[in-house]
Amino acid sequence: MPLLKIDMHVHTVGSPDAHTRTEDLSGIIKTKGLDGVAVTEHDNFNALKFPDVLIIPGIEVSSRDGHVIGLGVRENIPASLSADETIQLIHEQGGIAIIPHPYDPVCECVKIAQLKSRPDAVETMNADALSFHISNWLARRDADKFRLPQVGGSDSHIPQTIGDAYTIIDSASRDLTDVLDAIRAGKMHPEGHATSVQNKIRKLHYKFV
Repeated sequence: MPLLKIDMHVHTVGSPDAHTRTEDLSGIIKTKGLDGVAVTEHDNFNALKFPDVLIIPGIEVSSRDGHVIGLGVRENIPASLSADETIQLIHEQGGIAIIPHPYDPVCECVKIAQLKSRPDAVETMNADALSFHISNWLARRDADKFRLPQVGGSDSHIPQTIGDAYTIIDSASRDLTDVLDAIRAGKMHPEGHATSVQNKIRKLHYKFV
């Protein structure tokens, strides 16, 4: 069974604050040594497909309580619902609900302890988190406490940061169905590092030019 290296949290120009062109995505994935990425646009479902790399369809939903990622969904999930309602709608589409960056001080964060609906995983390695070590340590603490599987993603908004953090998935094959089944089963672990200061500055440069 292949071990796949997937960045589980990537934004492209389909998000208003991101700058990676979709036509460049396949080449970037190969250059970074990834098998694929999950494209998780802000409140915008964008079902990209490439013949040579794996794209997990997803969305990052702005719930009233903070962001919730849905993977393997088929259509948009409305914003501004509660986190519990958002998780339920993701599950109704057969998707996987992930709580991203639960302790990043500058992001909208869902508090896992307050949820009534159980998510499928928590992002415990977010490369873009402002307080990388503390935020991700707190996320791992919650994952352990609530016995939730852990994933990693770059939370990339520019091409240079794709793959800074990622998830190793023990999947039966590269087929999307098998990959999603492996994620549901928790057959994965996060790896990676913090986005460099240089690339954080570069992200600001993209924003203002």
